[in-house]
Amino acid sequence: MGTRSDFNLLKFRTYSDYLKSFTKVDDYRYLSSMNVIRSLVKLGYSTNATVYEEEEFYKIKKHLYDLINPKAVTSKLFSQYLVGNDPALVALAKREQPNVQKKLSTIIFLQIRQKNGFDISGYIDYADSLRNCAIHAFGATNWKAIFEGRILLRPNRTHLSFYDWHTGTVSFNNSDNYETMAYGTTLMFKHYGDHKIIPVTILDSVHKDNVRRTLIESPLYDSVVLYDHIVRKAS
Repeated sequence: MGTRSDFNLLKFRTYSDYLKSFTKVDDYRYLSSMNVIRSLVKLGYSTNATVYEEEEFYKIKKHLYDLINPKAVTSKLFSQYLVGNDPALVALAKREQPNVQKKLSTIIFLQIRQKNGFDISGYIDYADSLRNCAIHAFGATNWKAIFEGRILLRPNRTHLSFYDWHTGTVSFNNSDNYETMAYGTTLMFKHYGDHKIIPVTILDSVHKDNVRRTLIESPLYDSVVLYDHIVRKAS
């Protein structure tokens, strides 16, 4: 797995973006349905190249990331530097190893009061953030410093979602583990590995069994909500 041509997959954030790369302007002009266009792409009508199925796309993409980022595989955990007993940091420390091992996938929600008196809030893919720190990605969160208590974890515009309560700025992003989806005023995340939908509201009764929601009161962070999803192995 991982031929030279496969490295082209790293350009695409999602499977949908990958399929769109095979479409042409005339496809949208003469075909009314995006589902029809995608079906034709999968059947090979738009290209002579191999078009991967969704599961295979993400599997190959992950394999290629591991090949070019060997630093991502590490036996050291940032939580070994934990100082103090803040409940939020203790909870994250307990979840680090299973997130790194892809057995658990945790989404962090926090709301931070800034010096100007206004809040910022956001949802953070914990495993993705840990990985970016491990490979020293540009702008990555410094988890060693967070566990040491030297800096605070803060949401930003690169995370799954971000909201600035003063300016009204909203941003949504996908991560290596999740596709961010908005249904009206409801926010959900789809896990790429097992395709489970992770709701962020307890009012969602359809997908509630996919996640365990834990509210943690913290002297450092006020309150933090952790959404724990046990990753199912794809069949």
